[in-house]
Amino acid sequence: MYSLALRRRASLASASALLAVAGTLAGASPALAGDDSTIFGKDNTVAVGAVRYAPATAQDEDGITVDLTYSCDPTPTLSLGYAWRLADERDTQIESPRGVGQLHSSELTCDGKKRTVSITARTWGDHLPFGEGDPVKITAIVDNFEGAPYAQRVVVTTIAG
Repeated sequence: MYSLALRRRASLASASALLAVAGTLAGASPALAGDDSTIFGKDNTVAVGAVRYAPATAQDEDGITVDLTYSCDPTPTLSLGYAWRLADERDTQIESPRGVGQLHSSELTCDGKKRTVSITARTWGDHLPFGEGDPVKITAIVDNFEGAPYAQRVVVTTIAG
């Protein structure tokens, strides 16, 4: 009889603990609960917006312009950037990015608010054709100068005009 009461009390205590943990997780912000874009802190996030074709100029190769929405904790050592490559069968032999665009901390406003910037990344002289309507894989990242990721998002989308 004594062991039955002890077991009942222990099961009630463990059920209460599980409910408390579940309530804490349910009430956590999506960034802290793991929305796949943040690694450290609730204010370090990145999202990929519009992806547009950027035709060649006299000085540069073709490329793409990506709208990135970011939010970061106040710190002087973060950068925001993305790497891109084609996401279809024409690009299966190329594992490295076709282009990289980046902004350094002096060009970012890290105050916890969401901000949107447009970054253009040009190709590196490879001549695999691409343009409007082609699928691209974008890997956007907020990281520190040592390369530790604070937020990351991988998106496959199409290039707009």
